[in-house]
Amino acid sequence: MEFAMGWSQFNLTLLGVWPEPRKVSNISRAISSLVFWSTTFVTFMFICVPQTANLILKSTSQDEVIENLSINIPIFFALAKQIVLWYYKNDLALLLRQILDDWSEPISGPDRKMMLKTAKLSRMISIFCSTLAYIMLFAFISLQIWSNMENSSEADLGGLLHPATFPYDTKKSPNFEITWFGQFIGTTLMAICYSCVDTFFAVLVLHLCGQLTVLRAALENLANATKENDFAKFQERLAFIVCRHNQLSRFAVIVEDCFNLTLLVQILIGTAMLCLTGYRMLSSVGEEDADLPVVGLIFYILHVICTMLHLFIYCYVGEALVTESTGLGQSTYDCNWYDLPPKQAVSLVLIICRAKVSFQITAGKFSPFSLKLFSAVIKTSAGYLSVLRAMKT
Repeated sequence: MEFAMGWSQFNLTLLGVWPEPRKVSNISRAISSLVFWSTTFVTFMFICVPQTANLILKSTSQDEVIENLSINIPIFFALAKQIVLWYYKNDLALLLRQILDDWSEPISGPDRKMMLKTAKLSRMISIFCSTLAYIMLFAFISLQIWSNMENSSEADLGGLLHPATFPYDTKKSPNFEITWFGQFIGTTLMAICYSCVDTFFAVLVLHLCGQLTVLRAALENLANATKENDFAKFQERLAFIVCRHNQLSRFAVIVEDCFNLTLLVQILIGTAMLCLTGYRMLSSVGEEDADLPVVGLIFYILHVICTMLHLFIYCYVGEALVTESTGLGQSTYDCNWYDLPPKQAVSLVLIICRAKVSFQITAGKFSPFSLKLFSAVIKTSAGYLSVLRAMKT
């Protein structure tokens, strides 16, 4: 479990929302709550509220509105993700306890290899997405510092990381230092949150897919229990498979209940962010008098890649979950059911019928995540981008 979730555990602990499956002391629980509320307060008061005020009071053109929303929306949504994890902390801790039990139980060598294969993929996704988020954060801060240096005479920027409106003069010391540091901390934490919540969700679903793969292997070998007419052993294995399938079904339902509304907003925001970031990048490159630094172009490209990658991860794990859950029926058919007596063979029909109802991760109970949904989001975002470009022209 530490191999697959170690990176997610580290990042979520920084935010105070790691759903620890083991027993912890009251002091550790209090520290975790303090970290959560502190990070939430800093982000909300230094970024979300001032940027929203700036959007309402000082944004007068389409470019200024888009620039504000392209930063404010993902930070606000990352904060919402953090709150969702804190709200469902007990339910997620229950899932982690089940994962811990799965790794603790003695299992065969082939099954262990299947679980390790899924764990390696989960770890690779976590490390890659986190590294990409850190690089994008560095590029963003570098771009903002360069922009502030180029526009040092403009009073509305004031040298801050984000264009924002505060109820005090941010140009005076120590107001400027405190405000800049607060925005820096909030931006760093939300960059971590935006990435690690998605990878944590992917790790949960991939573990579920791995357990379904192990269950499919058990189904394919089910008929081997009757080679010596050991029908009692057959019934025992069949009962275990049915109970295990129901347990995994409950696992999928909890993941769906915890994340479906967040995933719906993720789809909407992902579509908007691809459009807004693409618009900003094309506008910056297309202007004749624009002097966009290399780090700025890198940031825009990384932002688009990161948004697309996270959407793809959601859709990929959703497609894998549907494939593995419905594949139980095919695995049941592939076993040597024709060697079984009629009474035992008929019992397998119930598993085939149950497997037709796939496990799904949906966007707000509306649409299941799949690669088809990913292509639809990309097409929709490209259409909105062309509309924005036409409006500017």
